[in-house]
Amino acid sequence: MKRPPIKSIQGDKVDLQPFSMDFISNNYLNWMNDKETTRFIDKAKDSTSLDDLNFFAENMIDSDFDYFFAIIYKEKKHHIGNVRLGPIDFNLMKSNFGILIGDKSFHGCGVATEVLELIKHFSFNYLKLEQIHFPVVKEHAAAMRLYAKTKFTCLGEIQKTFDKNGKSWKLVEWYMNSLNYKKNKND
Repeated sequence: MKRPPIKSIQGDKVDLQPFSMDFISNNYLNWMNDKETTRFIDKAKDSTSLDDLNFFAENMIDSDFDYFFAIIYKEKKHHIGNVRLGPIDFNLMKSNFGILIGDKSFHGCGVATEVLELIKHFSFNYLKLEQIHFPVVKEHAAAMRLYAKTKFTCLGEIQKTFDKNGKSWKLVEWYMNSLNYKKNKND
């Protein structure tokens, strides 16, 4: 299957804009170099440069298996984070997922919940995916609450661990399929 074109997704508080190189900024660089913000982000290094951001963004933009969006807070037209759906297996119609709310002033205010709802709608209605699944660090309490609140199913611990900065963390798998999505929309 050929990847359907990427498009903007409109929300109430946020819009998801297809990521472009225009979103590479010192603010984005600061998020990626903030140890607290990226504590549980697999792709975050000990030290990230603008070249690293450019390389990653170019790969996401050019990918046939990923949708990468900038999260834009509508009121101020402010880039506050990113969300990735991918890599997508278009044969099995399933995808991984990741989100970063980089601007800490938007932590805990419902933005991530809205982003998840937009991504679920995009995934299951536009792309016609069968499932979204992704590992999460078990100790990442905010993420665990977010995925439970947005009606993903926790499948439990997996064998793989998340290793960063000399520490090994247990991972749990989160999951939603298209049937559960439709059922939850009708509840």
